[in-house]
Amino acid sequence: MKNLVHIHGFILIILVFAISCTERESHGNKTNIYYSENEDLPMGNFIDRIEIIPLETDSMNLIDQYHKIEFYDDFGGYLIVDKRQTVYLFTKEGDFISSSRKCRGDGPDQYNILVDAVYNPYNKSIEILSPFGSIYSYDLSFNFLGKRDLQEKSIHTFSRFYPLSDDSYILLPTLLGEKDAVMCFCDYTRQSIISVEDYTADFISTLTMNHNPFVRLNGELYFLPVCLDYNIYRIDEDSCKLSKYISYSFGENINKEDLEKRFGDMSDRKSDEESLKKSFAVMEKVNNYLLQSDTPIPVIKQMNNSYLYFYMINNGVRETVIYDRKSKKSILHSNKHPVCLNFCFYLDKNSLYTIIYPYEMDKYIDKSLLDGNELKKLDRVKDDDNPIVVRYVLKKRL
Repeated sequence: MKNLVHIHGFILIILVFAISCTERESHGNKTNIYYSENEDLPMGNFIDRIEIIPLETDSMNLIDQYHKIEFYDDFGGYLIVDKRQTVYLFTKEGDFISSSRKCRGDGPDQYNILVDAVYNPYNKSIEILSPFGSIYSYDLSFNFLGKRDLQEKSIHTFSRFYPLSDDSYILLPTLLGEKDAVMCFCDYTRQSIISVEDYTADFISTLTMNHNPFVRLNGELYFLPVCLDYNIYRIDEDSCKLSKYISYSFGENINKEDLEKRFGDMSDRKSDEESLKKSFAVMEKVNNYLLQSDTPIPVIKQMNNSYLYFYMINNGVRETVIYDRKSKKSILHSNKHPVCLNFCFYLDKNSLYTIIYPYEMDKYIDKSLLDGNELKKLDRVKDDDNPIVVRYVLKKRL
């Protein structure tokens, strides 16, 4: 199993796949999704067509195992981070733009450790976050623009960030346990954390595959936690507040109290080395248990105006749930099919995007859903080429 459990800033789980369901809205924004009796649909029942974007391959831009991929409309391309902590930029057509290959090191214009990288639309730069809150800025050709630091020392390390302006950011701590389920609003002109929002009450475990926890829709910013938490939150950027937007259930959710009875306290807020090791050990046991649980675990969440997308693990089976927010209907699709959807990192309008290696094409691409031009592109892909971005276009009516 390639996937890891996101317990440390550098630990991640990769598991995957699909489910069909029916949803009912109860009072408030509680969304109940009951899918256990739904038919496990083959890909062709809900995917209209497949398009592929092979990423340009040459000796200067060979991607190692990818750690993060994100698409940005602002510069019209993909940002990819691999396990060597190198950042790559490609156009939406897959043409190579640049990489940070020469920017990593101990020099004054270089970063040493990368935990996250983003495109900042406010200053049109690529920004790289260190675990201690330092932000390194580069232009799209990876020419160094500057470095900024936080003086705040109350957070041990960080793992994710999101720009709110030229100098304001949201930073997420490395998630070791319940105490780290907070969101830090930071002002780098003051080099300080100006506000901290807490979502510990609904934190259950560090089990996740979510690479990109922030979604901007209709001018509003939303947060899909990098942990097991059955909520999607709205972020008020002016007041630096977090509020629940959607709470969801799959019939039977994991209960945190039951886990604590079985494995011990998960809410230790001490940050000394011994306490951190204890938190790590407890959470590792919890996550291993959840991976084999009969209760479905959502490890990836995506949202737009039309759909909710969940990538689930259910007793070792990978499932995909796609819920149509307008029709109130959902589909189930699992990895039991000979050709199945891979886990997806991006949801845009009626399309889901994933990234695969050339050797995975037969597993995740149904060739009957490719037109002649896409088949020609697929035939040109070599085994040692860079990964391929795959676009699954959903049918108009699920």
